[in-house]
Amino acid sequence: MISKAALALGWVLATAVSGPLVGQEIQATPLQEDFKSKLPPLPVKTPQQALKTIATRPGFHLQLVAAEPLVRDPIAMAFDENSQLFVVEFPEYNHKHAGWKISRTGTVRLLVDSDGDGLFDRSTIYVDQLNSPTAVACYDGGILVAAAPDLIYCKDTDGDGRADVRKTLFSGFAVSENRGGGARLNSIRWSLDHQFHLCTSFSGGLVRSLENPQQEPVEVRNRGFQFDPRNSLMTVTSGAGQHGLAFDDWGGMYTCRNSDPFKQVMYESRYITRSPYLVAEPAEVNIAAAGKFTKLRRRSPLEPWRVLRTRLRVDGKYRGSAEGGTAGGFFTAATGIVVYRGDAWPERYRGNLFVGEVSNNLVHRATLEGDGLQKIARRGNPEAEFLAASDNWFRPVELLNGPDGNLYVADMHRELIETALALPPEIVKHLKPGSGVNNGRIYRIVHNTGKPKPLPKLGGRSTVQLVGLLDHPNGWHRDTAARLLYERNDPQAVEPLRKLAQQGRTPQGRLLALYSLRGQKSLTDEDCLVALGDPRGEVRGHAIRLAEPFLEDSPVLQAKLLAMASDQDGQVRYQLAFTLGEIAVAARRPALQALAIRDGQDPWIRMALLSSLGRDGGGVFQTLAAHSGFRKTEAGGLFLEQLAQQVGAANEKSEMAGVLKAINSLHPSEKELAVKWVAALAKKQKGNAKKDLLAAAGGKAGELLENLIEESLRRAVDRQASVSQRVEAIRTLRLASYGRVKQLLADSLELQQPTPVQAAALDTLAGFSEDEVARVTIAAWPGLSPSLRKGAMELLLSRPNWIGSFLDAVAENHIGRGELDPARIELLKEHPDRQVASRVRDLFKGLTLGDRGEVVQRYQRSLQLEGNPGRGKELFKKTCSACHQLDGVGATVGADLKGVRSQGAAALLLNILDPNRDVKPKFLSYVVQTTDGRVLSGLIRSESANTIILRQPDGKEVTLQRAEMERMRSTRLSFMPQGMEKQLDLQAMADLLAYLGR
Repeated sequence: MISKAALALGWVLATAVSGPLVGQEIQATPLQEDFKSKLPPLPVKTPQQALKTIATRPGFHLQLVAAEPLVRDPIAMAFDENSQLFVVEFPEYNHKHAGWKISRTGTVRLLVDSDGDGLFDRSTIYVDQLNSPTAVACYDGGILVAAAPDLIYCKDTDGDGRADVRKTLFSGFAVSENRGGGARLNSIRWSLDHQFHLCTSFSGGLVRSLENPQQEPVEVRNRGFQFDPRNSLMTVTSGAGQHGLAFDDWGGMYTCRNSDPFKQVMYESRYITRSPYLVAEPAEVNIAAAGKFTKLRRRSPLEPWRVLRTRLRVDGKYRGSAEGGTAGGFFTAATGIVVYRGDAWPERYRGNLFVGEVSNNLVHRATLEGDGLQKIARRGNPEAEFLAASDNWFRPVELLNGPDGNLYVADMHRELIETALALPPEIVKHLKPGSGVNNGRIYRIVHNTGKPKPLPKLGGRSTVQLVGLLDHPNGWHRDTAARLLYERNDPQAVEPLRKLAQQGRTPQGRLLALYSLRGQKSLTDEDCLVALGDPRGEVRGHAIRLAEPFLEDSPVLQAKLLAMASDQDGQVRYQLAFTLGEIAVAARRPALQALAIRDGQDPWIRMALLSSLGRDGGGVFQTLAAHSGFRKTEAGGLFLEQLAQQVGAANEKSEMAGVLKAINSLHPSEKELAVKWVAALAKKQKGNAKKDLLAAAGGKAGELLENLIEESLRRAVDRQASVSQRVEAIRTLRLASYGRVKQLLADSLELQQPTPVQAAALDTLAGFSEDEVARVTIAAWPGLSPSLRKGAMELLLSRPNWIGSFLDAVAENHIGRGELDPARIELLKEHPDRQVASRVRDLFKGLTLGDRGEVVQRYQRSLQLEGNPGRGKELFKKTCSACHQLDGVGATVGADLKGVRSQGAAALLLNILDPNRDVKPKFLSYVVQTTDGRVLSGLIRSESANTIILRQPDGKEVTLQRAEMERMRSTRLSFMPQGMEKQLDLQAMADLLAYLGR
């Protein structure tokens, strides 16, 4: 995989699509050919010449509003209330990894149009000496600047055009230094909730507030970050993104990632965390109709270096995917997403999504389609891009709605936007990675029918005038007016705001008036009651959310809201499904049930309802289960199964009693459905809780549970049954007591058993906690394949009471010392149990990670040996397939290997032997300690507010709720283990490389 293109934000162009085996950067052995003659420099054009190379859609034209020397290296922009433009400059990009030095650091520059002609003519450096700044936003007469690890506030208080106030608000945002500067926080965006929202990309970090040090630090890995600028109160939420964050008129959030141009954020984390046992899908979903495979209509010629690199990949001489021999024309660096919200273009463009693609020198447009909650983003112009240049230097890194209703484009204008890490040094030495460091252009996209508008100055407007601007057709005016009202907090705004909320000409104005009343602490239940009857669904949906603080004390408001379960707008019902969790149990039940019956087929509304059932799950289950028309539908059955699992995981006896009562009342003809519910209720039960459930499940439920276990005991040993049937039966035996199934599970681990049966037995054993589990697993060790031993190893190291048995087996040579990954040995040496740590040091003395450089050098000889692909394939199955997939064999735990055959043998060798050279954050290994005493390791495949899916080294995925996690920490090591040389001699390595590279 690749990072994004440019700017130390993790932008790396997708010509590096297929990275190392588990995501680390590598460097191939030197190439002998001199490529100088094949890499002529691309001449830079003057600003006016470059402007002529950019084609727009018919009906539009481009205007150059600023260029060097007024601005250089622009990567982010923000207009203040007086239409002055603050521009982040980032000259540092690519200098760390390209071997060239720069004489200046990052700055924020202030551009001013002093004569009102629409072109910026004056430039001053507002703040300098910034550490790789990546985003800017305006607030309270100053600016917020993202410069990881910090978020800084700067302000000019003496009027000289330079900030004399500079303070750090938050610190701790991590910086991943791999891939040319790493992924950083970016895109500071004001939203209608009066919060600033940021993309945290994927570097994570433990962020603390310096303004409010009493706040607990928050982990932002795979999470969005927001804060209230009045008090610096911070919150993690949905929507991490990579580089780019956009809001529509209604607060809908969209992000992008390098190869995923359009992602929709489906919910707020705060609703999900109310129900700690809800298994929630990640909030960000890809909505691009064709995703990264969208064919881009590039106009620029492919750069000579790009063509050359693709040829080297096709020839197997350099790492990365050859993408079928195509060097461009697909999404690899989507960045700077924006929703057009202006008033200067035709109406059909309002609400469209736009995203820059810096490696292909274009801006792509998409329209949003679909009447469901999850939208589809389809190409807006089938035959051409919205904007595309024939000039390779055009790099549209950020898009911005302007005060005049047009879109503005920041063009970093570099000859090489690709990180130098993605190129062989033999190519980089003939290029100039810093070429263009003193260039930069800003364009305005204008519709031909639009009349020039003077850039407004809102800073001097009165409070009443600002209220009126909330009804303006241009989103920039509305946002800026709302921000200024929040800053002023003027009581004179309250009555005009209330009038606007009730009588505003536009639904956008009515909505912003409601939020501004809340910002003034003047919103009332009566205001919400009126808004719940608004003709626009978007306003009604937000009114439901805004009503939440009043529901407990306002029976009238609560009754009105509950009646909205019959609202015709799906978005309204979606919000209602979340908000019902804030209402007393008895009152909300009819509305919850009505929504479940009407919308249970929608996975998002189903999840929202489950989030509201942290309490009273058993009661709702009982009522819905009695509704035959609901329970017999596919959606109804699935909802009840998910609810039963959630109730069982919470382990509240009264709630489980409701589910058991419903099961006991089912007709005998619905036995299959009853069995599903019983299994779901018991699925997350562990230890004593499972024993209590088995004892409490009386009546029909108890009988069904017993029958299910008996049937599974028979099916598990039935050699006439299919392997899949036996596997399902063995997994079901987690519901039984250990004493009842221990012999069967031991027998299922025997060498003669099919591998899936053995794997299922290991998984089931891992669900028990008895000491004997370790002895059974160790006894079966000789009959386990290498991939199964990975699972067995994870099992033995997952509980403190099993580690001792494992170490005994190692001491007695029943398990070889070399079978444990050296990285895992290092972790065990730091085990909190000092006796365990001391014993590991003694047992594995001398078996360390070692000098990777020496190992790599020693194995260079394997490159000269003739490899046998047939033997290599068998070695792949034995040593690699637990984590990687190739030719339909193996598991997709590590990085995608579809492009591995174009990387070259030398690059592959380095990948295999030194996986920790430079690890991408997404491929880091984590260790999780659970509340029931387990210790699990793996990489995080996906993450939501309260759910983590951990992919373990044996390919198994474990879904964990944060409620059952005591601690999680990164090992800072690659998920791919070191020490492969202990399993592969020189000839075996040559065979493996022959298979991987053929």
